[in-house]
Amino acid sequence: QLRTGADVPTPSRCHRRHFRAKSVYPALRCSTMEGLCTVPKITVALPTPFDEDQVDVPGLERMAGWVKEQGVNSVIAAGTTGEFAGMTFAERVLVLEATRRGLGVDGFLFANVSACCVDDAVQLARDAVRSNARPDALLLLPPFYHAPFSPAINAAGVEAFFRKFFNRLPRRFEADCAPGAERRVPPVFLYTFAWHTQQPISAEVYGRLCAEFPDRIAGVKASGMGLEQAQQFSLAAPGRAVLVGNGRINLDVLKAGLHVVSGDGVPVCWALSKLLRLVEANELGRAAAVQQALIRAWRGCVDKYDEIAADKAAFAKILRVSTKFETRPPLVPLAEAEAVDIQQAVEKLFAEVQAA
Repeated sequence: QLRTGADVPTPSRCHRRHFRAKSVYPALRCSTMEGLCTVPKITVALPTPFDEDQVDVPGLERMAGWVKEQGVNSVIAAGTTGEFAGMTFAERVLVLEATRRGLGVDGFLFANVSACCVDDAVQLARDAVRSNARPDALLLLPPFYHAPFSPAINAAGVEAFFRKFFNRLPRRFEADCAPGAERRVPPVFLYTFAWHTQQPISAEVYGRLCAEFPDRIAGVKASGMGLEQAQQFSLAAPGRAVLVGNGRINLDVLKAGLHVVSGDGVPVCWALSKLLRLVEANELGRAAAVQQALIRAWRGCVDKYDEIAADKAAFAKILRVSTKFETRPPLVPLAEAEAVDIQQAVEKLFAEVQAA
């Protein structure tokens, strides 16, 4: 029989002297592009909880609030981890607004507006900006499905997609809540994740787009790549934030002055929060112990499963959240025995991070 969420050790319910529930958001913010956008050093991508195939809005609000209590106040709603590709446009707005309510007005909220059709991406941007979520930034993948014919042709096609998007994206949209009033479109982060899209964004293409649209692009989310490759984006467009999604190199990313973004680490984001605090305090030996614990105790378990299903199993065991395992096809939820394995990994990681 599975243990209840009350049995999962989380920073918000025990050992508070080691894991402060207070948000460290102001200290995490890092200016980019002379004030165009500020983004925290740690961002997590939330899974979208479902209940009988409907978005679990109260559960999502609890999840966003819990993440904030762990010291992480920057989130991506309805991103890759949030199963955006399996949701309607209306559901993506619903998720965005619920996330904002749970996160609060002081949180940094990314709205994922990714779509294969440029006009759909513009429509999603319009929906996000006009919503009550008031996102701080937009996030956009290149179009997915078509495999690149060659690196050169891929680069040209991806560049053309983003150029077309920015040329069609207004600078303001009329607000739904106040006819005649307008809302400014927030800056955009390009999002490269070639493992999913087959269409990488090269550092060269990123640099050219930043030069062409200097007041619209605030940075890049670079997932599934190494540190050296991620650093090429910083060199291509200095002054913009580079969010690196690779759980095995979080410490190296922070030491290099870049930003961490994590989908698999969201249910253990208290460990990421402590990692950052140790880096900021220059306690690099202890930070290395936390990073090794994340790899050994957490990644060592999660790598056996689909990480989105694993995240949902972990949140089901957190008393303050208690959402369901449910996913949408083609993803498959974890079995109960597998969920116990995830729960034990959380417990093991908590003990090791506490000792670091």
